[in-house]
Amino acid sequence: MRKELKLVLSIVLLALVLGTTFAVEKTHDIIVTIPEIAELELSDDSIDLGSFLVGSVLQSRIVSATPLKVTYRCNNMDGWALKVSATAFQNSSDPSITIPVNYLYFGTAPDQTDTQMSETEILVATGMEPVNTTTNIYYAMDFPENAYAGEYSSTVTYTLVTL
Repeated sequence: MRKELKLVLSIVLLALVLGTTFAVEKTHDIIVTIPEIAELELSDDSIDLGSFLVGSVLQSRIVSATPLKVTYRCNNMDGWALKVSATAFQNSSDPSITIPVNYLYFGTAPDQTDTQMSETEILVATGMEPVNTTTNIYYAMDFPENAYAGEYSSTVTYTLVTL
């Protein structure tokens, strides 16, 4: 019986040794840096709204036929804001002759150009999440009743700011 007990104990001990798995575990970190990105691009350097006179009919309002594509990207953790401002319209022959910028309007569709432009920045879009998008901007201008004839231009500035 003693021999049998030794044999059984040897088998049990062998089973315990073989059944036990030994593991050694080590870890390491992977580090990556995402840079802060703030990018802004405009599809055109110049937009010609055209003339208020179409054929022989004086238009009370003209609207851009194609949009300005404003492409912007930002991943700031505190958020971002896209803003726009414009200067008064200056006569190309005599820059001292101007039309106030408040005759200019903008919006994201040709039939929704109801936001009046200003010389101070106006919020176009804002967010707290990372953004990578393109917004179409259409312009409209109301006819300035008491303006001299001529070609006029205004400088429109878009600004992408991190908050």
